[in-house]
Amino acid sequence: MQTRAVQGMLDFDYVCSREEPSVAAMVYPFTGDHKQKFYWGHKEILLPVYKNMADAMKKHPEVDVLISFASLRSAFDSTMETMQYPQIHTIAIIAEGIPEALTRKLIKTADEKGVTIIGPATVGGIKPGCFKIGNTGGMLDNILASKLYRPGSVAYVSRSGGMSNELNNIISRTTDGVYEGVAIGGDRYPGSTFMDHVLRYQDTPGVKLIVVLGEIGGTEEYKICEGVKEGRITKPVVCWCIGTCATMFSSEVQFGHAGACANQASETAVAKNQALREAGVFVPKSFDELGDVIRSVYDDLVSKGVIIPAQEVPPPTVPMDYSWARELGLIRKPASFMTSICDERGQELIYAGMPITEVFKEEMGLGGVLGLLWFQRRCYTSLCVVSSLRCVLMVTADHGPAVQELTTPLCGARAGKDLISSLTSGLLTIINNPDKRVQILKDFVKQHFPATHLLDYALEVEKITTS
Repeated sequence: MQTRAVQGMLDFDYVCSREEPSVAAMVYPFTGDHKQKFYWGHKEILLPVYKNMADAMKKHPEVDVLISFASLRSAFDSTMETMQYPQIHTIAIIAEGIPEALTRKLIKTADEKGVTIIGPATVGGIKPGCFKIGNTGGMLDNILASKLYRPGSVAYVSRSGGMSNELNNIISRTTDGVYEGVAIGGDRYPGSTFMDHVLRYQDTPGVKLIVVLGEIGGTEEYKICEGVKEGRITKPVVCWCIGTCATMFSSEVQFGHAGACANQASETAVAKNQALREAGVFVPKSFDELGDVIRSVYDDLVSKGVIIPAQEVPPPTVPMDYSWARELGLIRKPASFMTSICDERGQELIYAGMPITEVFKEEMGLGGVLGLLWFQRRCYTSLCVVSSLRCVLMVTADHGPAVQELTTPLCGARAGKDLISSLTSGLLTIINNPDKRVQILKDFVKQHFPATHLLDYALEVEKITTS
């Protein structure tokens, strides 16, 4: 059910000072309708989980965005089903590996119905101060460090989800922060394109600077060039296409994304960077200089009064999960159970200081293992241990008739008598009727054990108590 991703979205909502969660419900077809518990800041809340999508849509008519965590096997069918409901305007598809033919069918249907698709193969998107999709932005500490809890003045669009997190970091260090960011996904046929989002940013008053992180493969970046030349894009654009190292190889290179492969010269990162630069887009000399170019353009916009830097607002404190805090070494808790017999914390099980592989290598047998576990040491012979256990089991299979000496102190203790009184009651009822099994055990120990200090002491006590 992707509860971890949902909890991350709720934590982001909370640090953005939202009054209520952005997640209205979840659809999980493998269980019945129920409630799922999540944290909302310091409190706990319940979110509804539905077995089928129809019930979720009917009970939440205000919802217009769906995030699909479905696998590549079911993402197509579930997305097609989602587009049957007119209330849904945006769908984010996280799954990778959807066949390209099916992706093109999704895009065609979405265009006919006026639905925006982010993905497939995307980490999602983020709108600081509002909401985020899935795991975008990383862990909460990275979100706070990148100031994603409040909107800035810079919007970006990228193919890579991992590089979008890097853009969050770069933009937060060089400007007043991110206004919105989207990773459209690395497949050859993304549901929405660079130009779709750039034009949307162009029409968004809060966006003053646009950053595009393209890559080798495809020709989408050329549409940005045309938009700038034709005057459809008037806001400053900083762009860099990664993959310039492909020119160093003598043959075609397929990079990580399905669409990251240049099938012709115009699809290389070098050619696209040059075209963008000639069109009037701010293009750095390398990725290392991307932050410097963004800072330069931003500072120029601030000096002209186009951008009034966003004021810093301290975000609410979100409690850290216990498991994560413990992993970071920030807290400690007494163990509920400890044992000195075995240790299973490492890569290999250890019995009384002896690795399990050594136990098998030395063929210690059952007696040797029990010696390590019960007596916490290597016994002189495992055969003796097994024989001893066999003897004990045989003589204690039933309690026998001679149990009065034990029963009397037990009854006294259960009746609330003190320790001395209970023990005395047992000692005073000792009669000269020794249990034959005791004699069997004494004979066995004398015959098989190399040292009998404890038995000798017990026999001396017996002489006194039975005299």
